Amino acid sequence: MTRSPARYIHVHRHGCGPALVFLHGWTMAGDIFADAFRRLGDRFSCIAPDLPGHGRTEGYAPDVHGATEMLADLLQAEDLRNVTLIGWSLGALVGWSHLRHGGGARIGAMISLDMSPRPLNGGDWSLGLHGQTAQQARAKGQWFRDDWASAANVIARSMFAGPQGAAGLTIAQASARISAQDPQLMAGFWDSLVACDCRDTIRGLPVPLLAIHGADSRAYPQETAHWLADSAPRGAFSVIPQAGHSPLLEQPDTTCAEIAQFALNPESRC
Repeated sequence: MTRSPARYIHVHRHGCGPALVFLHGWTMAGDIFADAFRRLGDRFSCIAPDLPGHGRTEGYAPDVHGATEMLADLLQAEDLRNVTLIGWSLGALVGWSHLRHGGGARIGAMISLDMSPRPLNGGDWSLGLHGQTAQQARAKGQWFRDDWASAANVIARSMFAGPQGAAGLTIAQASARISAQDPQLMAGFWDSLVACDCRDTIRGLPVPLLAIHGADSRAYPQETAHWLADSAPRGAFSVIPQAGHSPLLEQPDTTCAEIAQFALNPESRC
């Protein structure tokens, strides 16, 4: 746990070795990576903060900017260096935002899990939220404020390729986790999330990037991973079969093997 006079970063951790810092997705919290920690903790020091507005972190704005500020504080407070940063969904946007603002000194490599650098479609960009116009994606913020209970179940279903969810997190369990979050905070964070455009950041990314994507993602088209790999100066991609928006939960063996291989030697993939 990292605490300052006005701020508190709640951190989940396990293992010993080179540092992996995991950033969770929207509506989740750092404990969602517990199974990955067990699989990787024999080789790595696994660290996952709760992002602002989620879990027990306090004192940061519940938006992408606040989460980026929190990440910088965490890396400095724990003096973490040569970190492999692993961002799932929203977490990837936070990681890219951190690197855009000169945060590459402590980061050795980055892995994105099923995320687009620009969530909104429009103009010449069609690699945002699958099957949604920019207007539809923006309008969801109001839906979340008005009917969070219904929205939570839809969000949970969109996380997975299959109708049951994952072995470690069923759709019912995911829906319960999401329902427990504050709808006003989640809606505000959603507004911040969909406003992001990190495409220029990817083109100038100062560290190697591995874009992992679920082959059957209901959130983003798998071509997004190809774009990320092609656009980053040192990029690679991996599409995980029989996985949706949550490859680390749905196909943990394959995804953890990809993470470990890249973290130990990122340049070999790029």
